[in-house]
Amino acid sequence: IMPSLVGSEMCIRDRFYIVCLLPVLAGCADDTALPSVPEGTPLTVTAEIGVPDAAQTVAPTRAVAADNGYDRSAFVTADRIRITRTRGGSSSAPVDYTLSATGEWAPSAAGSELLFESGATYQAMYPADYSGIYADQRNKTGGVDGENYRNSNLLRTSAGVTSGATGVLSFTGDENAFVHRNTKLTLTFEGKNALTQPFAYMTVQGQGLYSGGTADEDIYLYRPDETKYTWHGILSPLTAESPTEQQQRVTVTVTDYNGVSYTASLTCERKAGSHYSYTLTLQNNILMPVGEEIKGWENGESHTGSLT
Repeated sequence: IMPSLVGSEMCIRDRFYIVCLLPVLAGCADDTALPSVPEGTPLTVTAEIGVPDAAQTVAPTRAVAADNGYDRSAFVTADRIRITRTRGGSSSAPVDYTLSATGEWAPSAAGSELLFESGATYQAMYPADYSGIYADQRNKTGGVDGENYRNSNLLRTSAGVTSGATGVLSFTGDENAFVHRNTKLTLTFEGKNALTQPFAYMTVQGQGLYSGGTADEDIYLYRPDETKYTWHGILSPLTAESPTEQQQRVTVTVTDYNGVSYTASLTCERKAGSHYSYTLTLQNNILMPVGEEIKGWENGESHTGSLT
């Protein structure tokens, strides 16, 4: 009897040792998955403006465009972005970060820095206080030229950006960089003879141009150079998969210095992140659309098409 008892006891002990070792081994396996920075470590934020087409390569060292003051293709000192953190299905209050003169993003308010939290995701937008598209983009805000245009021009990252285990929250690269979410419209006017007198009035009208709704709305475009007959505007993109002809119609009305009005109708698909550029000619009291170019905001490739 005794030998069998001893054998049973040994078997029980062996099984006990095996069970006891399992948590230890599991703990060792978990150690390899632990983050390299501890919870609560302040995140380092990086950000750049990319292109809507994820196949394009973001070039953060490219030259800053001449129109960057009102139409951002690269962030500049004092720019402010707004970051929202989401964890477990709940979003926290947004936190603003400002770009310093040395090229570093820091919390706009002291003590508001984002902290590393495993499982958290992030999304950012610019301008930080974006509230929608301005109907009048001619005006200056706070004495700064082009501010109504700039404040209408939403750039936003994809949702679900993570900091990984490094503690760096990177809004850069093909998938995570800021991209234009609205539509850009450019109108250039030519005349049978050289245009020398300013327009008394110019507007564009179309369905939901600034609200995205169904009512016809007017937008006053921004003219960055008073010596050139070129205007730019930000429009609300059309979200329907196959927008109707009415939804795509944009009517341009110009009243010259003699009080003569000219009208032309354009077809504009208004895809998000796209730039539509039209050339219109004033001749025989008629405003004639003569050229169109459609391209990505920062995409060098473009194509031309006919106007209706």
